[in-house]
Amino acid sequence: MQVDTLIKGGRLVTPHGIVDAAIAVRDGRITAIGDEDSLPAAAEVIDCAGKYVLPGLVDPHVHLGGGRPLTEIFASETASAAIGGVTTVLQYRRSGTSFFETFPAELEVARTRMLVDTQFHFIIATMEQVEEIPKYAEEFGVTSFKFYMGGYEPGNPIGLVTVNDALLYVAMERIRELGPYGWCMVHCEDDSLVSHLTSCVKARGGNDLAAYTESRPDFVEEQDLLRAIWLADLQNCPLYVPHTTVGMAVDAAAESRRKGRTVVLETCPHYLALTADDERLAAQGPGVGKVAPALRDTEHQAELWRGLREGWISTIGSDHVPIAKNGRGFWEEAPGFAGLATMLPVVLTEGVLRGRITLEKVAETMSYNPARLFGLYPRKGALQVGSDADLVVIDLDREAVVGPEVTQSEFPSAFEGIPLRGWPELTMRRGEVIYRDGEVLAQPGSGRIVEKVAPDSTKGRNWHAA
Repeated sequence: MQVDTLIKGGRLVTPHGIVDAAIAVRDGRITAIGDEDSLPAAAEVIDCAGKYVLPGLVDPHVHLGGGRPLTEIFASETASAAIGGVTTVLQYRRSGTSFFETFPAELEVARTRMLVDTQFHFIIATMEQVEEIPKYAEEFGVTSFKFYMGGYEPGNPIGLVTVNDALLYVAMERIRELGPYGWCMVHCEDDSLVSHLTSCVKARGGNDLAAYTESRPDFVEEQDLLRAIWLADLQNCPLYVPHTTVGMAVDAAAESRRKGRTVVLETCPHYLALTADDERLAAQGPGVGKVAPALRDTEHQAELWRGLREGWISTIGSDHVPIAKNGRGFWEEAPGFAGLATMLPVVLTEGVLRGRITLEKVAETMSYNPARLFGLYPRKGALQVGSDADLVVIDLDREAVVGPEVTQSEFPSAFEGIPLRGWPELTMRRGEVIYRDGEVLAQPGSGRIVEKVAPDSTKGRNWHAA
């Protein structure tokens, strides 16, 4: 029987090795993998010419919102995702009231405007929302919930709300009952310390990235990380720590997991590749490199790369934030920047091409692990028979300088002006080529909301030991 597409001549990258093989695709799924001669004829043949083929990236950390209508943001920023080889985004949603009042409308916009597939996390800020967590899981299928332990004072530029330990403690009671895809996610920055240190830095006239990092140094993250682990241990609740920046987190997670606790770390490309003293970033204007937690130094970076190599850091997320910089001054600028298009070439340039991690580790941390953690595997995150035909063809020799004409995002990148290698040549989502040679081909609304798969009861919670 003829298939829809044959992807031949590629070097398929999996967490377990690299193999030379062809892939047959029919009805959006991978139907066979093997020698080209052994596979059926196809209506379309894509010749990878010896280039690497990775599973489509599953980005576990995406913010889609800000100062523009969701109808615009969902389409433009997921087009940028396709350019970066990202075929599934797990996006954070937040609400000033009950999510039952706000999320259904956002869900409908996602159905009609996304170019890549998606799933959701909720940001929780009130006890009312905490009490509704079981209903959110039942009604919307959302089982991962993020809490800001600190770092955002009332009136902050993006309106985030810090929670206290009591709220977090009660929330963990609810989340631990949600099954193997239930995650308590914590933004680790101590509120009182950040507030105090920010006042001190401002009083001394600090007004740049280095001053910003001084206002929220490594120990404000370290303290909250240890407190979050302690609370999660008390409540027997699985813990997911996004955007890890500090080296000590690697050993803290390792110790916790050796004791049988479920503590998962995520880091981001900018923490792996940028530092607070970056003169290029400083020259770009106020706040382009401003992000929370703050950028660190090369010592922390070295530990993060070690954590990835050794498996203590499990995922890499872009922390993509589509926010325009307003030019009003460094402290008034909202933190965050666009990162969907650049996350893969940054990791390939700074990680693989510098010998810090392998291509197999890229497939593991940027596709396989996030898919497993959030209930998408084996539909997503793998090049195997039965999985969605989500893949990205990369050329490790292809170099491009980061800029809006490359990322096709309307929002600033912290990597602006940097030459990166390993850009995608082609991105396929469920058998459809959505990006090829600089052109986004998918239409808004072609992305889907992906439901969680039934958990494998034989694996249990100790997924990282499998």
